[in-house]
Amino acid sequence: MGGGRLSATRQAAPSAEIEGHGKDWAFAAPPGGIANPAEAEVSFPVRRKQQPYRGGRRAISPEVLCGMVQVLDVVAIALGGVLASAIYLVAIRGDQAEYHRYWFAVVVAALIFAVAERKAGGYTLKRLTRLGWQLGRVSIIWGAAVSILSTMAFAAKVAETYSRGWAAVFAVVCLTELCLIRVVLSFLIQRWTRQGQLSRVVAIVGAGPLGEQIIGKLRGATDPAITVAGVFDDRLSRVPSIIAGCQVVGTTNDLIAQVRSSLIDEVIIALPLRAEARIGELIAKLRSLPVDLRLSLDPIGGIFPIRGISQVASVQMIEVLDRPLKHWSGVVKWIEDRLLGTVLLVLTAPILAAIALAIRLDSKGPILFAQDRFGFNNNVIRVYKFRTMRVEQSDYSGTRRTVPNDDRVTRVGRILRKLSLDELPQLLNVLLGDMSLVGPRPHVMAMKAGDRLYHEAVGDYFLRHRVRPGMTGWAQVHGLRGEIDTPEKARQRVTYDLWYIDNWSIWLDLKILFMTVRVILSRQNAY
Repeated sequence: MGGGRLSATRQAAPSAEIEGHGKDWAFAAPPGGIANPAEAEVSFPVRRKQQPYRGGRRAISPEVLCGMVQVLDVVAIALGGVLASAIYLVAIRGDQAEYHRYWFAVVVAALIFAVAERKAGGYTLKRLTRLGWQLGRVSIIWGAAVSILSTMAFAAKVAETYSRGWAAVFAVVCLTELCLIRVVLSFLIQRWTRQGQLSRVVAIVGAGPLGEQIIGKLRGATDPAITVAGVFDDRLSRVPSIIAGCQVVGTTNDLIAQVRSSLIDEVIIALPLRAEARIGELIAKLRSLPVDLRLSLDPIGGIFPIRGISQVASVQMIEVLDRPLKHWSGVVKWIEDRLLGTVLLVLTAPILAAIALAIRLDSKGPILFAQDRFGFNNNVIRVYKFRTMRVEQSDYSGTRRTVPNDDRVTRVGRILRKLSLDELPQLLNVLLGDMSLVGPRPHVMAMKAGDRLYHEAVGDYFLRHRVRPGMTGWAQVHGLRGEIDTPEKARQRVTYDLWYIDNWSIWLDLKILFMTVRVILSRQNAY
């Protein structure tokens, strides 16, 4: 990094000077490379000595960078408001008296965009490196922010007080600024990554199997912002000189010396949890260092997922699983279902009435068909549909799948199924709180994948019931709608459902709703 790769032997004493910064224990690799790494010093990347600058340039914190992008976005939108006023109000209309009136709209637009972009994951280093993703997401979120602002102005009956010309100029100028920030930032991030300014340097304590496993994962990661500085272990006489291609540099005393002379960001203790006494000693010894000190839980992570560490009262616990859609996410989801559900029910009321009349004229029996299905938390809910089968052949248990040209389906029912209009009464389930507009589809308890019950064919099946079922879902817009006749299809559907639960956002819901329209029009797997 910053001009080359450094190397060190386990016996190396502080003697070499690097770039005029004083003495350092890390030696440079000899010209022409290393003939036998097992017998000679081995190259590994480390940073220069702890200085305000690395290679003549400052190290950049990814967290600070991401925060600054958020600040830049807010500033850009505020500047967009000023430019729109200067261009339209002053230059075109010659009216400065109305200038102050638009500041409230500018502030609200900036807050909506910043919050939504953060919620969508746009302010992370991984996402900031993806220019195409950023430009597309910024355009969508900014368009949504402008739409929300317009709706708020209309609902508050103040739309007439704002100039439409100013609003158009403001929207275009801000979008241009936000996209320009992403283009420039993408170029800078690539440059900073090449120079090593965004790299996070990690040192490993423990040259055993766990340390080797961790180094292999870190080096095999696609994230270029991680650099392994070396391995340290107090048992130098009992451990190999190289593990996973990394030099065992020295003891923890050598690590302390290196941290005080070089720029290391994080130290990972790679010892088995049963060595609690040794771990306690290491933490007490290293806790004074200006680094992030971490204890690896990788062996446990191979058994079950770990999301973090939390504390309840004075009890510290490993976070294995988070309840989805909690706190503000649950509130936003509830508002989305009630608001959009009501709007859709009102808009489709004439269609519902026409379908009800057609069913009544086509065949005898009730208009609606109610069926018990799995709901939230594995509770049974009653799901409503338009009746599409003859009454005497209706299958309330769901054990018999519907097949193409099924003789149980009525003439009107065949049309309703092809267009998925038979699902519209589930808007009532949404308003009653039993379902959501978007979520894993509710299944009947006796539903089978092949010749096995769904929950027997897929081990993680019941995890999909941690949220309310939906009228449409991530699996359905990816071609997994209709009949699921094999365990493999069942597993694919559950995989999509679980991905949706873990990655929920209001933008994902809106995307699924728009994709659903396209899927319905294609009439794929609908019969």
